[in-house]
Amino acid sequence: MASVWLVLVLWIYINARIKVIQASCAKVHTPDLLVFTGSPVSVSCSIEDDCLLTKGKDFRVEWMINGDSAPSNLSYQENNRTYGLRIPSLLQTADIVCALCVAEENCQIVNGVTVKVGYLPPIPRNLSCVLNITLPSRLLCQWDPGDDTASLPTSYTLHTLSFSRDNSEKVQYEIPPGEHSYSVPRHSFCPFSKFEVNVTAVNVLGNVTSAPLELNPMETAKFSAPEMKRVEADNPGCLLYSWSLSPSQTWVLVSFIVELRLTTLNNQFDKELVSILSAEQKKQIKQCGLLHGTNYSSTMRVKYRPWTEWSEWSDPKTSATLMRAPVGRLDTWLKVNDQVAQLYWKPSKNFRANGWDLSYTVESKETKTTLCVTQKSNCSFNLNKWIKKVYLRATNAVGSSNYTQVPVYRKKGLDSVSNVSVRPQSETSVLIAWESPESSGVTGYTLEWRSLTEADPLSFSLMDKNSPSLLLTGLRPYKPYEISVFPKYADGVGRPLTVMAYSREGAPSEAPDLEVPEILHSQVKLSWNEIPLEQRNGIVQGYTIYFWDDINYTRVINTEKTNVVVENLQPLTKYYALISVFTMGGSFNGSVVHLATVHIGGLDMVIFVIPACIGLSLFVIIIVFTCLGKHERVKMCLWPIIPDPANSSIKRWTTTDSLQGMPPYKEDKDPVSVFLSRFSLLDLSEKEPFKGDYVKESQWSHDMVSRNGSHRSFQACSYDSEQDKDSVPYATVVFGGSHQSHATPLPPYVRSESTQPLLGGDEPGSPPPYENVSLGRRVSKAKHFTAFLPNSTGSQENKELWEEFPMLRSLEIRDPDHN
Repeated sequence: MASVWLVLVLWIYINARIKVIQASCAKVHTPDLLVFTGSPVSVSCSIEDDCLLTKGKDFRVEWMINGDSAPSNLSYQENNRTYGLRIPSLLQTADIVCALCVAEENCQIVNGVTVKVGYLPPIPRNLSCVLNITLPSRLLCQWDPGDDTASLPTSYTLHTLSFSRDNSEKVQYEIPPGEHSYSVPRHSFCPFSKFEVNVTAVNVLGNVTSAPLELNPMETAKFSAPEMKRVEADNPGCLLYSWSLSPSQTWVLVSFIVELRLTTLNNQFDKELVSILSAEQKKQIKQCGLLHGTNYSSTMRVKYRPWTEWSEWSDPKTSATLMRAPVGRLDTWLKVNDQVAQLYWKPSKNFRANGWDLSYTVESKETKTTLCVTQKSNCSFNLNKWIKKVYLRATNAVGSSNYTQVPVYRKKGLDSVSNVSVRPQSETSVLIAWESPESSGVTGYTLEWRSLTEADPLSFSLMDKNSPSLLLTGLRPYKPYEISVFPKYADGVGRPLTVMAYSREGAPSEAPDLEVPEILHSQVKLSWNEIPLEQRNGIVQGYTIYFWDDINYTRVINTEKTNVVVENLQPLTKYYALISVFTMGGSFNGSVVHLATVHIGGLDMVIFVIPACIGLSLFVIIIVFTCLGKHERVKMCLWPIIPDPANSSIKRWTTTDSLQGMPPYKEDKDPVSVFLSRFSLLDLSEKEPFKGDYVKESQWSHDMVSRNGSHRSFQACSYDSEQDKDSVPYATVVFGGSHQSHATPLPPYVRSESTQPLLGGDEPGSPPPYENVSLGRRVSKAKHFTAFLPNSTGSQENKELWEEFPMLRSLEIRDPDHN
């Protein structure tokens, strides 16, 4: 520890010794330690002869400015041991030092000097003075010192020159440091005489003086608000004012300029009257030309000269002029509904109440009765059929006005106006326009309006027939108004056309609450109530429903109704719903409603299954009844009767035999390719013999018909169906008509070489293929058929043929007379 103290003491000693050596080596001199900014500066460094740093050594002098080496061209040597530095323009405060260099890099600072730079103080500007006339009165002068005053200390001196009738007096006031204003005491100036003042700024570099300011102290004074002592009614239409300055300024006994402002109160006239006059305080001011019996709010202010400053406004005082009887007529609007009438009125442009506490009387001169007396601007009363006109008058404490005549119109249902439009013009006004009725007898219009949310009385305006529009003012924004336009005719009033209007629309203040009255497995019913009228802030244009789930289902529904059904939902699923209501001014969103669909219940299943079962049952019943009603046809379609030759029996056919179960034959135009299974009876008429290889369709029929004569001719009885078209005929029996005349008799039948086995067939092997019979005039030419002669029925040969074809015997036709 002792060694540390020893080293410290040794270092302090050596450092002090070095400083002594340095101080004794050179002296640095400059003519001015403070110069103007940009001025040239000269500095010299004189080396002492006994300087230990230079004894017996070669050295040189180097200059440094603010720690940097000075350019070599700025330094010079005056004599053997004096060296100089010349700076042509010094722009900022600089530390200039002189250093002795023995070697290249071994330089030792021996002395130095600090040269400061600065400016003259700025000229004071914006010098002004204001007289404070409150006792004790003083003249307050102030100025702007300007910029760059902090670099050099600056002091100020205020010089005043006061003029009086006989002499002038100069006074100067030293301003405390840092202050830039001063209050000249009352004894140094005369308030109503000329006064001159200026300011001098001083620093070490010099001083500057502002331009002199000449003024009249009283013209610079700003008076306090005057006091209105008393306001009273003088003559009719006149008020008398007593006033003075504030108590601290009452010593100023000169004439002032007074501005008096009067505003009517509690009156339909919102009128302001401004009067400027010259008056001395403590003297009364008389203001005339006012309305009779009208309350006025009055206030005033004063100033010394026209170019001087006004005082503040005084506190208002209320007073009233003397009353007179009301004059002028009233604007009226009469609405008649059967025997009940509503009369509204308001002052016209030429009406003067001339008082307050007005009352109104409605009378009928026909019945000489008073219908109503009120202090409101409307009343209701009953009308009888004899009253054609009513009369209205206004009354105050002094008297009554003349009567206003109101005609009573009873005719109704006249034409109305059309196309009423509402166009907002500002936040408090709208322009109402309409189109005139087609009728040409319109004498004028009445437009009435009222607030739908506030208890304001009904207002109306009367227009002539050439004014199909009106600018309504004084409306409140975001409030609904009901506006009606009535056309007036010579004998009645037309039907009104009513619209709702807003001077300005905004977004609703609230949204309706969503309710869920019904929720099923696949649909949800949402409903809501309309928001209150005072919360709408505009005409509701509609609602937007946002409906979504937790996955990706989203649905947006726009509607103007107050309910909506969302369908096609999934059962047992959570959904969210939100409603937004919007007007032309914006929209407002409600809160999110959480809901979940339910599972399919038993009732839903019953509701679904029962109609399905009923429908299916009805379908089955219809099918069954259809089948029962068409039994034979259905049987023939589903189960056609196909004869089986192996299990057939012989039947005798007569003209009365039933053909039931025999489906109608439908001719095929190509008998070769169609296979039939039937007995075909062919009736050849006299006019249509066999003419070719085919049998014509007209030669076939469905019933047998008995004919007179030795031979019976029959229509064909076909045993056919849609299903047996592919069968093979066993035989075709041809019957001739009674009036046929042939060269050769027609056989009663022709034999077919069918491939189907017949009863009793004895031909072994496969028979030849079926071929059509070539029918002509002579059937005997057929190669594969054998004919029975009609007149040889009883012969042995015919019997053998009948035995050969036993099934043909059933087709034997006997005359009922020969049975």
